[in-house]
Amino acid sequence: MAAYKGRRWLPDNRTFDDYEGGPTIEMLRPPSNVHPTMIYHSARMELSAAWATWVDHGYRIKPSTFQMFYQCRPLDTMEHIMPIGTLDSYDSSMQVPDRVTGAYSLDRTGAQKGGSGVRISDVVILSASDMIKSAEQYDPPLQEQCRYGHDLFVRGCTSGSDGDERPIYVDLELDAIRFDEDDISISVDIDSIIWMTKTLRLRGTIGVYMTPPFHSKPGISKHNHAYLDLLIPQSEEDAHEPGGRAEWLSLRVKMDSIPHLCIGRISSAASTLNVYIFFPRLKHDDAISGKKVTIIPNEVEDIFWDRVLLPSIGDCADISWQAYMKQSLQEARYKNKGGSGTTGGKGTQKIIPLSNDDFLEVQVRMHDRIKDGHMELSMFGSCFFVLEGKGIKLITKDGQRGRFQGPEDALLHNLPDLDWNHMMDRTHGELLVDVGISFTPRSSDVPVVGLWRLDALEASFGAGGYNKGQLHHHNTLSRYGALQAEMQRERCQQTHVAFRSAYNLYYEAVRTTNNQVSFAMDSDAYKTSSNYMTECFNIARVLTGSKGKTYGVRDEYRTSGKAARLILESVMSKAEEYLRSDPVLWIPSEVWFGFLARRVREVQRTQIAIVRRHPQNLGILTSILNYMLRSTTSTPIVFDSHLRESLALLEYRNVLETAGMFFLQDFDLANDTCLYDVQQQDDITVLALMGANTKSEEFPLGRRPSWARLKSAIASSPAHIMKPWVWLSRLSRTQLSVGRLFVMCTRHLWLMLKDEIFQGIRPCPESLQEAMKCWTTTSITDTLAAVTFDACNRTPGPYRCDPWTPELLKKGGSQWFSLWTGEGYIAEFHRLLKGMDDDEKTLLQDGLADIFSNLHCLPASTAAAVWRVKQSAIVFVTNPAFYKIECLGRAGESRRGPVVRRPVNVIKGKRIFTADLMDVMPFDALGALRKQSDRQKRRDLHKKLTKANKHKRVPPPPRSRTRSRPFPLSSPNPVCDDTMDVDD
Repeated sequence: MAAYKGRRWLPDNRTFDDYEGGPTIEMLRPPSNVHPTMIYHSARMELSAAWATWVDHGYRIKPSTFQMFYQCRPLDTMEHIMPIGTLDSYDSSMQVPDRVTGAYSLDRTGAQKGGSGVRISDVVILSASDMIKSAEQYDPPLQEQCRYGHDLFVRGCTSGSDGDERPIYVDLELDAIRFDEDDISISVDIDSIIWMTKTLRLRGTIGVYMTPPFHSKPGISKHNHAYLDLLIPQSEEDAHEPGGRAEWLSLRVKMDSIPHLCIGRISSAASTLNVYIFFPRLKHDDAISGKKVTIIPNEVEDIFWDRVLLPSIGDCADISWQAYMKQSLQEARYKNKGGSGTTGGKGTQKIIPLSNDDFLEVQVRMHDRIKDGHMELSMFGSCFFVLEGKGIKLITKDGQRGRFQGPEDALLHNLPDLDWNHMMDRTHGELLVDVGISFTPRSSDVPVVGLWRLDALEASFGAGGYNKGQLHHHNTLSRYGALQAEMQRERCQQTHVAFRSAYNLYYEAVRTTNNQVSFAMDSDAYKTSSNYMTECFNIARVLTGSKGKTYGVRDEYRTSGKAARLILESVMSKAEEYLRSDPVLWIPSEVWFGFLARRVREVQRTQIAIVRRHPQNLGILTSILNYMLRSTTSTPIVFDSHLRESLALLEYRNVLETAGMFFLQDFDLANDTCLYDVQQQDDITVLALMGANTKSEEFPLGRRPSWARLKSAIASSPAHIMKPWVWLSRLSRTQLSVGRLFVMCTRHLWLMLKDEIFQGIRPCPESLQEAMKCWTTTSITDTLAAVTFDACNRTPGPYRCDPWTPELLKKGGSQWFSLWTGEGYIAEFHRLLKGMDDDEKTLLQDGLADIFSNLHCLPASTAAAVWRVKQSAIVFVTNPAFYKIECLGRAGESRRGPVVRRPVNVIKGKRIFTADLMDVMPFDALGALRKQSDRQKRRDLHKKLTKANKHKRVPPPPRSRTRSRPFPLSSPNPVCDDTMDVDD
C-alpha cells in the first residue's frame, strides 16, 4: 500500500482528562518495606494489601485512546478480504508431500527427463475411510487389546498377518466430495460488536447491578484483538517544569490488560450485551511474577460501588424513586441475600433499570464524586466504558431470511437499545464489528464436513498482508485446520481490518457454552479415574451423534463499523471468487466423525493399558496421549515443559509432514517404558502434576498404609504396588516330579476358561519357570480381556487354599470335580502320593508349597469354584510377600462398595472341559506319556456319560388310585441308598 498522507488521530484536548498533578514514573516504584501481596496486623489478623498496589499508577486517556484506525475512510478494504494466494496451477488434491511419494529428482539443477530419482515404497497412503474399515475388523471392549486399531490410530502403521509393519500417510483427499459452485450456500452475518467510549450513550435502558457480581476471572479474560493508546505517567522532571505537562508519550496496550468491572447489561429477547467499566489508572504488573493483574479485589470493588456508583444513582433518582434506588452497598447486599440468609455468591443480582438520560447523568455524578474524593478515589479516574455483544450471528444472518434488508438492518431492529449512528461516529469512540462469511454445501443425500486446506489458507493470509498468526492442526493433521492472525499494524490502520479468523464449523458439535475447552486433567488420565472415562465416553457419543449433520467452514473479520458496511455490500461476489480457488475439502460426516471417534477410543484404550503396566514414565506417556486426545476436539495449548520437551524429542513437526498426522511410531506396549525417545522416568515435578504419591519407590503407599487404601491400590494398579516377579535360582533345583506337576496344574487351570475371554494366547508352559511366569500380574493382564486383583492379608507362604488337598469338594456340581477325576492334575497328585513313603510325600508337598509361596498371584478360588468372576472380570488374589509395605496401618474412611452385578460365566461346560482335558498330553509319575487313540478316548467318554445317566435319580412310580392307607407306606421294592443322589 502507498504511504498514508491524511489525518491519523483526533486532536489532543487538555481538558479531556486530568493530566496535571498525577503520580510520576519515579513514584510508582514499590516500597521496599511493604510485602506486595499481604501484610499482618499486630493482632495476627491478615489484612488485604490492596491499598498498596491498587492505587493511581499515573496512566491517563486522551481523545485518540480508543482509535485503532486512522481518521479516514477505509482504504482498499475489499482487496484484503478473502484474497487468493494460490497460483492458477494449484491442484488441491495434491496434499501428499514429495518426501513421502519420492516424486523429486536428485539432480542439482532440479527435475530433468531421465534424471536420477528416488523411489519410496515402504509408505502406505490411506484415507480416513480405509483406516476405519481396517480397524473395524476387530473392535473389542476397551479393557482388551486391539492390535489393528492401536497400530493404525496410535502408532500410524499397518499390521500384517506375517508381522510386517509399514508406516502410513493419512490423505483425506481420497475421501473428498466435489461440489459445483452453485451447490454451496454462502451466508453473511454480524457475529459480535465491541464499542469503546468515554461516555456511554444508548437509545433504550440499561440494567445496572446494585452489588458487585460474583466472578472468578475478569469479564474480558483473554486478548480480543482490541488495543488502546494510554498516556504513560510523566517523569518527575517534567512534573516540576513550569508551563504544564510537556511529555505526551503513549503506550499501545491490549484491552484485556486493563482492570475492569461489569456494572450492567442491556438485555432483550434476542441477546444480552455486557457493559464494562475500565480503570486505566489501576493498570499494573505483579511485583513478583511480572504478569498483568486484572482481577480487582473485593475491597476495591466495594469502595467503587459504595462510594461512587450507588451514591451517583441515588443522587439522580427522583423523590418517588429514592425508596428503590437510593441505598448503600450494605443495604443492597442485605436485600440480595439468598434463601439461606447468606449474602454474595453466584445468586441472581439485583438490577436497577436506568434510561439513557438517567445513566448519562449518573456518569457525570460519578466523575464528580471521583474528583471530590481526591486521593482516596483517584484510582477510579480516567474511566471509560466498553459495550460487548457476542454470539449475535443468528439474529443478523442474511437479514434473518429476507425479513430485513441485510445483517445491519437486522441488527438495528433486534437491538433497538443501541444508538447505531452515535456509535458509528468515531469522535465518540471506536466501534469494532465482526463480519462472518459461512460456506455450507446443499447436500441432502450425504452429510458432509468442510475442512480448510492449510496451504491455500496460508497463501490467502499472506496475500492479504496478515501477520504469521496461530495455526491450528485439527486432530493433529498436517494439511487441514484453522488459522487466526492480526493484520500488520500500518496496513490495519489504513484498511480498518484488524483481525481475521478462518475455522471449521464442525467445532460447533463439541463447543461448550462459554467456549472454554474443558477436558479431564492429566491427573485423571494418570489414574484412569471415572471423570476421565466419562469424558472420553461423552466425546465419543457426541462425535458419533454428529454423523448425520452437515458442517461448513467460516471466515470472520474484525473491522471498524465503516469497513463492515463496505464488506456487507460487496462480499458475496468476493466470496464466490474465493470459493472457485478450491480452498476447502468436503468429506462425508460419517467418515470424519467416525475417524475422530475411533482415534479417541484407541487413545483411551492405550491409556488404560499403560496404567495397568505402570511404567516408570507413566506421567510422561499420559501427557502425550492426553494431548492427542484433546486434539480431536480442539487445539490444546502446551503449558507443561515436560510435554513440550517430549513433543520435540518425538519430532512432532517432522512426523506431521511425513505421516500427515501425529503418531507415536515407536510406541511398544511390551517395552518397559513403552516409548524410548522420551524421558524414561517421571521426575518429582511430573509426579506432582499427575497427583501421584511422590514417596520413595520402595514404599509407594508409605510404610504402613491402611487396609482400604491397599485394596484400592491393588485393584487399580497392582504393578505399581507389587515388587516385580523374578526367577529364583534355587527353584532350578526343584524335583522333576514337583515341576511337572505344577506345569500340569497351570495348563489345566487355564484350559478351563472359554476362548472368548482371552485377548492373548492361552498359556501352555513347557517348564517350571514358564509356568510360574504365567501367574504374574503383567502376564495375566496381557492374557485376559478383563481382570481384577484382590489384596490378601494372610501371612506369606501358601497364601491361598492349596488346590491339592482333600478339603475341596468332589461333588458333581463343583468346578473342581473334573480335576479330581480322570486326567485332572489333582487326581494325578493323589496317584503319586499312593506310591510314595512318608519322606517322599513330605518332599513333594514342601516343593509345591515353595513354588506357591513365590507366585505373584493365583485365581481367587473357593471350595466350590476354581475361577471367580466379579463385575464381568476374573478375580485374582495377590501374594502379600510382594507388597511394597512394611505392615498395615490404621483403617481409613469407609467407602460404599461397588454395585454387585451378576457374574459372567467364563468356565467351560463339564463335558467340553472333560473332552479338552483328555486331548491334552497326560502325565504320569514316572515321566512317561500314556498314549491313547482317539477311538479309545471317545469310548471312555461314552462310558462315563452313560454311567452318569444310568445313576441319575429316577422318580418313584405313580401311586395306584386305592383307598388311603395309614402312614408309612410299605414298598415291595425298596430303593437302595447307593443308587440315589440326595440333595443337601
